[in-house]
Amino acid sequence: MISKIVVPSDFSDAAKNALYYGIGLAKKAHAELQILHVNQVALVDATIPAETYQLFVKEIEDQTKENYAKLEAEVLKNCGVPYTMHSRYGFVTDEICDFSQKHECDLIVMGTTGASGIAEILVGSNAASVVSKSVVPIMVVPPESAYKDMKRIVYATDYNEPEFPALVRLVYYAELFNCPLDVIHVKSDADRYFNSENNFFKKNKDKISYPHIQYVEIEKGDIVQKINQYVESTGADLIVMAKHNRNFFDRLFHRSLSKKMAFHTHLPLLVLVKG
Repeated sequence: MISKIVVPSDFSDAAKNALYYGIGLAKKAHAELQILHVNQVALVDATIPAETYQLFVKEIEDQTKENYAKLEAEVLKNCGVPYTMHSRYGFVTDEICDFSQKHECDLIVMGTTGASGIAEILVGSNAASVVSKSVVPIMVVPPESAYKDMKRIVYATDYNEPEFPALVRLVYYAELFNCPLDVIHVKSDADRYFNSENNFFKKNKDKISYPHIQYVEIEKGDIVQKINQYVESTGADLIVMAKHNRNFFDRLFHRSLSKKMAFHTHLPLLVLVKG
């Protein structure tokens, strides 16, 4: 269940787009929004007078208030969902992760910029750091991704047993939109060591009562290319992965980067965590 969504904002266009996406999700789930801005105060020389430093901090706070007032007027005032605005000082990643835990948020919706695709987004960015450290699920929203009700969700997996609880939680999203949920597996050489027809997912599928779920086996090939082709052919609206399956998660993105490939940049990526 989603009752509280945190949307970090640096007041950029990418962050505003993610906020629109968060608003759409909040309306659908009847959730509230927590908008968080993290002020990064630069380290200063200890010899600088306290009064000077306080003026510097006040300038930052005044700018934050001004930006929030503008965001409220342009986006939040008539958004139709309850919201609260917050401001913190510190390192962006640490503050986002700490805030989302302390406020018992169910999802982080985070925009990203300066990357050519989701694989690149997850390397060397604030979104990458949050994905790495967060114990709360995070949805990474590319700048090109405009919110719309989901018509199909695609969950990529290598059938790692600990992923099953993540799949159970993912069913909530599919039920929320009453849309098909495709669990896809691109075959690999590792499949020779187990019978895919008798894997953990299929042995336990009776535990999931959602009627619109299907398990799809895709012939061996470049995994990123195969996922992209499947997403394109089915018109999916969301790609999902489980972070705690580190071998698959890391291998997938490292391969994508090494081959200069990326997932469709117009699709958001939901990264589920263990819990």
